[in-house]
Amino acid sequence: MLAKLFTYELRALAKPAAVMAVIMVIAGIAGAGCLGASSAISDASGLWNGSATASVSMTWNVSATLFLGALFCGFFVWASVAALYVFVIMRFYRTMFTDEGYLTLTLPVRTRTIVAAKFLAAYLLLVVFAMGALLLYGLMATVLSEDAATAATVFSLMGGWGALVISEGVLGVLLGLANIMVTCAYALGLAFVSLTLGAWWARRHKVAAAVGIYLGIGWALSFVFSVAGVLAMTGDTGLWETTLAVVSVMQMAANVAVAVGSLALTSYLVRTKVDLS
Repeated sequence: MLAKLFTYELRALAKPAAVMAVIMVIAGIAGAGCLGASSAISDASGLWNGSATASVSMTWNVSATLFLGALFCGFFVWASVAALYVFVIMRFYRTMFTDEGYLTLTLPVRTRTIVAAKFLAAYLLLVVFAMGALLLYGLMATVLSEDAATAATVFSLMGGWGALVISEGVLGVLLGLANIMVTCAYALGLAFVSLTLGAWWARRHKVAAAVGIYLGIGWALSFVFSVAGVLAMTGDTGLWETTLAVVSVMQMAANVAVAVGSLALTSYLVRTKVDLS
């Protein structure tokens, strides 16, 4: 039954996800094109080597416009990921805690199976979008730097505090990939449990209550590990790398625990506490 529900969720998410993916890919390719054109114009006119001609003002304007266009395209790349995230969590709310929720919860399926199917479908798409966005950013960075290794650096930078310790090579890329996957699970799990708590506690403005819960928990966790990371960097100069690596591992472990705990709590609350009447 989990497989069937998972398939239905993917079908429901497929069309909007495809539209967002097309926008993301077009924006990324356009951004890379703008950066390439800006760099080519600057090089051809000698803008950066002191041999610029009298048309330097026009060349500068064109180059700057193309660069700003690339930044705008880069914004659209990540906005597509954010839009997908908002869409999947609002679909979770709509199909669980509105009138549509009556139909969902009358299915002859355990609540945890329903929640798991929705989470897995949303998680798969979110990870694919996040990876795709980073690949597009890597393409843009490679065009700008003219160095293929720059793309790997983009993934390495996603390693959180660990990126300050392991920032190069295959290990750095793997750390970035692992942190992305963990962060996607954490963000979805926290959103699911926040919406569930909002539906349980708030008599009115349930979504607003859920947003408050989400921001409060997320801010608290972020604050704790931000302080821990800063203390690790300013501590013993001979051990700061080891300490920072430990903080990074602990943060990833905490995010995994939040994701798993959030799903378990969501299933329990939907089954025993949330009243859709």
